[in-house]
Amino acid sequence: MSVQNTSIYRFGAFELDLRSAELRKNGVKLKLQEQPRQVLVHLLQRPGEVVSREELRSLLWTDDTFVDFEIGLNTAVKRLRETLGDSANNPKFVGTLPRRGYKFIAPVEVLLGGNGHELGAVNEPARRQPKSSVRLAYVAAFTLAFVSAGLLWGGLPRLPRVSKALRITNDAKAKRSTNLFVTDDVHLYFVEGAPWAGGSEIAQASATAGETTHIVTSLKEVLKIYAISQDRSELLLANGVGGAADPKTGRSDSAAELWVQPLPAGTPHRVGNVYATDACWTPDGKHIVYANGQALMTAENDGSSPRELAKVAGVVRGLRYSPDGRRIRFYVVRTVESDSSSLWEIDANGEHLHSLLPGWKESPFQCCGNWSPDGNYYYFQAGHGRDQAIWVMPERRFIVAGGPGTPSRLISGPLRLSAPVPSGDGKRLFVMGEELRVELVRYDARSRRFDLYIPGLSAGPFEVSPDHKSIAYVSYPDMSLWRSRPDGSDKMQLTFPPVRAYGPRWSPDGSKIAYMDVQLYRPWKISFLSSSGGPPQRIPSPDPNEVQQDPNWTLDSKSLIFGKSKPGEKGLFAIFRLDLGSGKLSFIPNSDGLNSPRVSPDGRFISAFTNSTTELMLFDTKTRHWSSLVKGEDFGYNLWSHDGKYVYMRESSKGSPRLVRVRIRDGTVEEVLSLKGIPQLVDIFTAWIGLTPEDAPVLIRDRSVQEIYALDLQ
Repeated sequence: MSVQNTSIYRFGAFELDLRSAELRKNGVKLKLQEQPRQVLVHLLQRPGEVVSREELRSLLWTDDTFVDFEIGLNTAVKRLRETLGDSANNPKFVGTLPRRGYKFIAPVEVLLGGNGHELGAVNEPARRQPKSSVRLAYVAAFTLAFVSAGLLWGGLPRLPRVSKALRITNDAKAKRSTNLFVTDDVHLYFVEGAPWAGGSEIAQASATAGETTHIVTSLKEVLKIYAISQDRSELLLANGVGGAADPKTGRSDSAAELWVQPLPAGTPHRVGNVYATDACWTPDGKHIVYANGQALMTAENDGSSPRELAKVAGVVRGLRYSPDGRRIRFYVVRTVESDSSSLWEIDANGEHLHSLLPGWKESPFQCCGNWSPDGNYYYFQAGHGRDQAIWVMPERRFIVAGGPGTPSRLISGPLRLSAPVPSGDGKRLFVMGEELRVELVRYDARSRRFDLYIPGLSAGPFEVSPDHKSIAYVSYPDMSLWRSRPDGSDKMQLTFPPVRAYGPRWSPDGSKIAYMDVQLYRPWKISFLSSSGGPPQRIPSPDPNEVQQDPNWTLDSKSLIFGKSKPGEKGLFAIFRLDLGSGKLSFIPNSDGLNSPRVSPDGRFISAFTNSTTELMLFDTKTRHWSSLVKGEDFGYNLWSHDGKYVYMRESSKGSPRLVRVRIRDGTVEEVLSLKGIPQLVDIFTAWIGLTPEDAPVLIRDRSVQEIYALDLQ
């Protein structure tokens, strides 16, 4: 049997095994009829050469049977291209020479001869060679290897560049920038909105631009799409808003239920009892790889037989297999508060876990990577704060260089660019483009409509001064603290970069403003300053990693009540009181596991959420005891009414967020407003709620551009 007849040909993500007559893509067997297969074999055996139409006709039809071979050959080539995902207009595998024939234009690698010898070996008896000939052969082999390595290094394709950009979507809906969407080269699939920000839906749009439509599903709390199956018939996705760790189920703080949604429609089904922060199918589709907590796991595709691949120091997201199926890459979020992340890689068998870019100083935030289909390039997102760019890194896995090359910036600004996803032919890169802007809107319960509050400002959280003559507000997205008149005039900037202010609180005497400094890549801290301006002061802390949240003033304006992390107890918060005069810090009794404190207008009570945000607790400062006021599915942003009779909150239940208020006297819950369908950014800093002095609710409404763009690559 000849070597040619027993070879395995590899090109791109495909392998053709001549022994078994099987074509596979990333290990998955594809259906290919006999005549298209014969055409493929003939082209692979002569890569780069023109194979005439007459030659192919003789190959396919050897008898005298009448056949319109022009139509038959065209049909065979068309079916071959369909199987390979190729195009006659923009070929990446089979090129057409009009009226002459075809040639295989992609690089081809011959892997093995059927006898197990190296390439080019034949079944002939070994012959003893003269010593001089052997030495000459060694020298020639070494020279050939050296020259070949140099050619491979020097002959690498040049880094791609962007020739033009096309806007694909135009639906004015919020899209999460760190959510990698997926494509089948006909459609783009992505999630719009979030369960806690007006609800969420699975959206689809044509990969060549057009109207956005939504997939009908029974899932009500879709968070993100993780992957699309090899046959393009299913989506692997997250559903649910996450929650506290459960020792029985193994569910971690940020993990969500893993589901499969059929395409183009159908009944979704749960993947066993799996909770994950990210997931993907293995190339053969028979297993899943997923992350939960600090464990990287693998299981059957139905969620059964889970086992651990590796331990990772952080939350894993963005799991992706390399085109050859041998490696897995992802990014690791160290802590939610620091907002820093790094790219990592591990072999598919769970070995050699390592950082992909150790010591890379361009950015402490790296995420959302994807390989080009041929595996030659790796695209990812990196940057500082809102200054995000798309980077490209060559994959130099050759003799001279054993690892990936140096990343280069592919494109940046003026939009904030994120979530790079290559097209199937590698000639386009889909990205998210963002230009963020919001507005404050006040809800009128009588007319049941929204009115602009402080027109002309892209502003976030605000609070009115005790004398109602000024407001303190945070501009968005730069998040600087400002003071102005209630109509937005006479503005004065109080904080400056790198400070990122959030949640301003006036002291009852109007002399100071406290706020959180939520700088990226650092633990959140509380600061306060004079309401007339000046240098800020921070709450002292011996631990630089301590997280401080939600400052509140006591009635005498001399103390701050706030939440902070407890040393050595990851994720556990408690509530404390700081006397600004003496510097004495005291613990609010039995407040372990509570956060987001709010002091009532008369100073009698402190409201707070449990760490799971499923219960609102009430502390009586006279009796020094906590009691449960109300339980629910997911709460956020508790806020006292000015008369002290109610606490207002956001509540999310089954993907239907709403604004509610709880009556302090008896714990009765009243719905104030449904938030379903209200445009809101998928950003924790814009999910805020506020109240005017008349207790009219105020929300942050999205007015951003968040659309998907296609970048043509050369």
